[in-house]
Amino acid sequence: MKKVNKYSYITKISLSNNLVYFGDFLIRNFFFVFIIYIYMMLWTNIYGGKGDNIAGFTLNQMIWYLVVTEIVTLSRSNIFFEATQDVKNGNIAYMLNKPYNYILYCFSNSLGEMGVKLLTNAIVGLIIGLLCVGPLRSFNPIHLPLIIISILLGIFINFFIHISLSLTSFWLEENSAFFWIYGKLVFTLGGMLIPLELFPEWLKNIAINLPFAYVTYAPAKLAVDFSLNRFLYTITFQLIYLGFFFILSMTIFRKGARALNVNGG
Repeated sequence: MKKVNKYSYITKISLSNNLVYFGDFLIRNFFFVFIIYIYMMLWTNIYGGKGDNIAGFTLNQMIWYLVVTEIVTLSRSNIFFEATQDVKNGNIAYMLNKPYNYILYCFSNSLGEMGVKLLTNAIVGLIIGLLCVGPLRSFNPIHLPLIIISILLGIFINFFIHISLSLTSFWLEENSAFFWIYGKLVFTLGGMLIPLELFPEWLKNIAINLPFAYVTYAPAKLAVDFSLNRFLYTITFQLIYLGFFFILSMTIFRKGARALNVNGG
């Protein structure tokens, strides 16, 4: 119980610190507005030539799908760069002696940042979606709590993948390429740019089973085309991948900590 209270207190402090910059987060969402506007122009022209339904998505659903994928993507923390810097400057050596687990500390501390970003992104995304295409026609408010759970799990999976990649800095001097490659995989195979239904069947069958799809595609698909079976299927895979990358990050950290060579700090 004391351990839970310890990490919840870290989250509380982080949340308080990030709420101070709530207005700044809202202002920074100009990029979000710009991206969705470009998407809307693009897909409006595509639908104008293809009809009212493409791969099972109406224009209304497509724009809201893209809004949700952007909300998830932009709600990530900066943990990759923060953890990488901790290792490179030697701060990690001092944190090993603290009365908490480093991975859980980073997660608890990032919850405040991710929470505030999620709130601001959701507010901006809701406004953009309503102004661009109006309310999501297939949306039922009773499904909202389940959709939020899936969105949160997508953000958490994203966090543990990022921290797993960042901890490769125990052995690699420069690991930013991993961050770049992972971002492009989420952008494409994760369905952030276009839904997986628009992929060739063979590629869709591969992508739908990869973790990237459960960061962005699965929560967004659930939001615009909810069904209880889809929810249960999505949540099952998300929990499996969340558990896998949590264990992976803990394993990488423990092995890196044993072989730690401090290069400064």
